[in-house]
Amino acid sequence: MPASHLTIANKNTMQDEVNTDDWPPSGCPGLNWPVLSATYTRSDWYRAVIIAYAALWEGHVSQARFAPVSEADLLDLEARLSCTLPAGLKAYHREFGALSLAEKLCSISPAGDTPIQPLLEAYPGVVDLLEHEDEQVMELFEDMIVFGDYLGNGNMFCFDRESGNVFYFDHDDGSMLNPFFTSVEEYLDALMIRCLAEIHEDEDAGLDLLAQRYGSELVRKWLY
Repeated sequence: MPASHLTIANKNTMQDEVNTDDWPPSGCPGLNWPVLSATYTRSDWYRAVIIAYAALWEGHVSQARFAPVSEADLLDLEARLSCTLPAGLKAYHREFGALSLAEKLCSISPAGDTPIQPLLEAYPGVVDLLEHEDEQVMELFEDMIVFGDYLGNGNMFCFDRESGNVFYFDHDDGSMLNPFFTSVEEYLDALMIRCLAEIHEDEDAGLDLLAQRYGSELVRKWLY
């Protein structure tokens, strides 16, 4: 059970104290898809989930911490990548910047442990694996930008620099690139459900929610 208090930096680098005498902590969303509106936005939901997830891992090296990124740093990254970041990814890093969740998100800074970068730079060995593929397949891999490190096992989430669609790179699978989501926001929504499943200690319910929205085949590929 988490300790009684958690202190984390909010988006203004102020210190917010979260009482976790009861669990889940006050303000933690339920384990369900939220009803978003003008008064309860996706941003509100993300913030509440991240705060509760940080409380779950209080004091651990992987505790989630807010680290909003400046517009200048986002523009620098886009210049390095020679492409525009998906709007949902920019908004997330601009407001939250938390990287250590149920899966690890890549950093905006090139100095980070796992920066946002082209897939062929993050996993250069893929070039050898593609030596017998046609030019069209190679071009698809060249368009992949890694933004999520999954569990640090070499499997990564990428967005297509042209369409913004999200692919799951699995180096142990023959197909390697698997289309997963139509936007980064869809991935982040699913990641929040994964965090909530941990917080509420109900992995099966979390898997059911993901399967209902995205299909059981996708969930099996991702999490089994």
